[in-house]
Amino acid sequence: MPTQGHSLFGGTIPALQKALNLGSLRHKVLTSNIANIDTPNYKAFEVVMEEELKKNGRTAPAVELVRTRPEHLSKRNHSTNQVKIKAADPPGLNLRADGNTVDLDKTMGKLAENTILYRVAAQIISKKFIGLKNAIQGGK
Repeated sequence: MPTQGHSLFGGTIPALQKALNLGSLRHKVLTSNIANIDTPNYKAFEVVMEEELKKNGRTAPAVELVRTRPEHLSKRNHSTNQVKIKAADPPGLNLRADGNTVDLDKTMGKLAENTILYRVAAQIISKKFIGLKNAIQGGK
């Protein structure tokens, strides 16, 4: 019987769920930027997660730590839900006279990268559920 506080997949499913939610949020922000490419004085936005994690001394979402010996460092209480939407840094050279800061090439590149990361997370979570289904059905 699993001990209290441990999930069936050791936190994999919740981590993948957060990755999918973040990917969805990034997609909405990037497509909003693209939709406003012709809006005068529109400032492009971006989803900032890495900066918030670095502020808390982490570089990526981590698996829950368990302190097994008193000599081990205690776990720190950090949240991976610290995601912000902020105005993107303006491009170094903006030739637009209307004040719009959307760079279509960079935004499309970020959108493609986000799509790949989202699909990978979706495939991994799908495989987890297929494995669970197979285990329930007795490996059929």
